[in-house]
Amino acid sequence: MKAKRAAALFMAGMMAVSTAGCGSTTNISTQESAAAGNVEESSSSGEVVEIRFTEWDGGNTLAVYEEIAEKFNASHPNIHVTVMNIPDEYDTKITAMVAGNDTPEVCCMNGDTLLFPLAEEGIILNMQDYIDKDESFDQDCIGDQFKFMLNADYFAGYGVGSENICMFYNPALFEEYGVEEPPASYADAWDWDTFVNVAQRLTIDKNGKNALDPAFDPDNIDIYGVTISKWWAGYLPFMLGFGQDYLSEDGTSIGYATPEGKEVLQKLADLTYLYHVAPTPTAGDTMPGLSEALATNKVAMSFDGQWTNATLMDDDVEYNVAALPKMADEARTVATYGAIALMNTPKADAAFEFIKFMLTEQGACEPLFKSGLWLPTNMKEYSEDYIKSVITDKHPANYYESIVKPMIDGTAGTPAPVYVKNFNKINDVITPALDDLWSGEKTAEEAISSIEEDANAQVQGFYGK
Repeated sequence: MKAKRAAALFMAGMMAVSTAGCGSTTNISTQESAAAGNVEESSSSGEVVEIRFTEWDGGNTLAVYEEIAEKFNASHPNIHVTVMNIPDEYDTKITAMVAGNDTPEVCCMNGDTLLFPLAEEGIILNMQDYIDKDESFDQDCIGDQFKFMLNADYFAGYGVGSENICMFYNPALFEEYGVEEPPASYADAWDWDTFVNVAQRLTIDKNGKNALDPAFDPDNIDIYGVTISKWWAGYLPFMLGFGQDYLSEDGTSIGYATPEGKEVLQKLADLTYLYHVAPTPTAGDTMPGLSEALATNKVAMSFDGQWTNATLMDDDVEYNVAALPKMADEARTVATYGAIALMNTPKADAAFEFIKFMLTEQGACEPLFKSGLWLPTNMKEYSEDYIKSVITDKHPANYYESIVKPMIDGTAGTPAPVYVKNFNKINDVITPALDDLWSGEKTAEEAISSIEEDANAQVQGFYGK
């Protein structure tokens, strides 16, 4: 799946607000058929169907999940949902519950771990079957970009908690050193040379010299121009900008092994070892978190996930957000999100009622939108009126343009675990090699060449076909 196709799918999902959803119906399993009528039977008998919803988040996110369950329970007297928080060893514990014939009815899942393997075993049901047979389900709420498709007909899960990668920055440092702030819009994003120049001007050593000054001391840096995100979601926006992806277009090899892929990785590493504007791993270990680093003027810019807004807003940090710069002709970002899945249990019909509530009830996760942590995955929540109603005075000024709009116009690509088969095993080969790049021990060419054959041996193509 190429980036342009992902963007097209998202736009198709946006257009679907005025049309019916699509998808083929497959045969419903024997266990699922036996479950039909559970809700109706409980209504007539007065019994309540008990449903468990498992998730791994704590804090405010857990509180919102519990609030959603309370609202659902109040409006569905014959179904009772209990939120089961599993903060540690989530996949291991879910696997043990399934093996012990104690499968929870609704589960949060990651696409790169359990979701697709359990769907292949029939332990996760095809949500499209339930949507198609439920005339009350508002299909206009569902967007193609957020579907985890096992194949063309099997809808294994739907995205929750969408968050994309962006650039955070410190307006005070830009003002102090007389540098123009970065553009909010991806249409106006800086090219890479401009970005590097700005990062050099804002990297200051202990003597007050910036990284463009011949007397600059790279061993004694007081303010860094930028910190970067060293994981697949941190690299993928720049890959997408080149028209490349995590895998080659034919799904037979890793995208990092292309000339463009190596260029992306090398340019990111050069920020540390050529331009001295980003911290080394050793220096990074001693730096404070982004909230403190911005508040104490120790960093000017940072590539990070949108979820960081929640902490910065809570801490009352003065900051703003901007479009990521571009290495090629196009500036892109990428979304990240987990999935909610319907498990194959005798209570599947009742469990689907809860999933329907989560996916179609407008404002169900509104506190998490207002906190800056999440963006919606309910397509109807992407109306301008609704989105602007959840952007508070604590959100950074560029929040809509830099973070929300990319989800609407297709600038934010689909996260690789949604469509790359065997993602974790591929990544397990790549990551140690990139550690050598980030430590300065190898170039991108050397790092990727050292694992290219092993990584390609793990490549199995794409889901959703």
